[in-house]
Amino acid sequence: NNMIIDEIKKLKDNMPDLQIKEVSFNMEKVYVINIQTVSSSILTNQYVMDYLANRSLFNKSSFSLKKDIINHIPSISFISVSKDNYLDYLFNGFSLIVYKNEMIVFETKATLDRGVGEPSSEPAVKGPKDAFNENYNTNVGLIRKRIKSKNLILKEFILGSETKTKTALFYMENKVDKKLLNDVVSKINSISSDKVLDTYYIKDLIKNENKSSFPTIRSSEKPDLICKSIIDGKICIMCENSNNVLIIPTYFLDYFFYDEDNYQKSMFVVFVKIIRILALFTTIFLPGIYLSLITYDQGMLPTSLLINFATQRASVPFPALIEVILLLLAFEFLYDGDELTPNSRGTSLSILGALVLGDAAVSAGIVSPISVIVVAISAISSIFFVYFDFQSFVRIYRYLVMGLSCLFGIIGVLFGFIIVVTKLCSLKSFGKPFMIGISTFIKTKNKSLKVISASKEES
Repeated sequence: NNMIIDEIKKLKDNMPDLQIKEVSFNMEKVYVINIQTVSSSILTNQYVMDYLANRSLFNKSSFSLKKDIINHIPSISFISVSKDNYLDYLFNGFSLIVYKNEMIVFETKATLDRGVGEPSSEPAVKGPKDAFNENYNTNVGLIRKRIKSKNLILKEFILGSETKTKTALFYMENKVDKKLLNDVVSKINSISSDKVLDTYYIKDLIKNENKSSFPTIRSSEKPDLICKSIIDGKICIMCENSNNVLIIPTYFLDYFFYDEDNYQKSMFVVFVKIIRILALFTTIFLPGIYLSLITYDQGMLPTSLLINFATQRASVPFPALIEVILLLLAFEFLYDGDELTPNSRGTSLSILGALVLGDAAVSAGIVSPISVIVVAISAISSIFFVYFDFQSFVRIYRYLVMGLSCLFGIIGVLFGFIIVVTKLCSLKSFGKPFMIGISTFIKTKNKSLKVISASKEES
């Protein structure tokens, strides 16, 4: 007892929020310890201090504190701990009672979250408007209240040697692919890092899934989407202090389906998906096609349109490639700046961007109107994809196609298309073909051709 208390008192020198309360009880010392900033003093007083004050009226010569607590403290949550793990409970908001050689902790966590709010990064028009927050128990509860089944399995891990972050893995026992599950569990167990502060740290630490610029692990802050994924047989990873949950595996078509589509007519959903796929290829290939037509393959344009383009570009001092790159860089600055700018300043940034990228740049003769239109259409097409990870893929391959088009013309654009499609078809998400859902539509009469297909459960 004395050794443990001495050890805790030494910690107080560097932890001013550590509270130690000493109570005399039957000629013995009882200590109540918690960390003020993560524990609720009200709960500690209500369940622990009140109990000790009342029980001290009874003069018992010998008794078991543990047995007495079980019988008299009105709380379902108490755990017997040892000197090896009591600190972990203190840092997690528990209150510690030390009496002789007995150490018991009670859950008295303070409320340190912002409550259940609306999703900020994903559309929520007709569907449920609750979103995950940074509270682990709240997030688990948002899933539990939607999936009321004993088949919902929750496995917990502690990641980060310094952060000791609680991480949860959700799946349906009767639907999950056991091989996939073993693969995910082994990769999580192999994570060795001193800090895991968010689910993005877990994603980055799974090295094999991040060799490609295309995101093969999707994240979401919407409980309804996560529950849909779990019931579909996927595995979801949650992390305390994070409002994003990872979905494993992720397929190409998942990025073109939003949960709001469930509230639309099926024919309209198909139409919207086609528009989104067209938007993807537009944002990647449109600047390259424009550069190839202006630089190499002018003969493919009608004469009147070619003359119009030449007239517009007559006063521009830069080659077409430099012109488009300048406009795209200005858009990149605005895109990232708008994301990081507080809402109160976003309007001024938008007005400035419209002036710089619009009339002022054209009037100054720095860029041509057609280049502004091409870059604007390409930028608008990229806004369809709300996932930030998806934007990195779009940006990298947009510049790649632009470079190929300036070297080889329209043939370079074709090379870029082949590179993009080949890359997508070669990707796997935890061993599953990334193009599941598209490859199943391929039909062939030649049995020697091996076409990637997926079972209904996988797709």
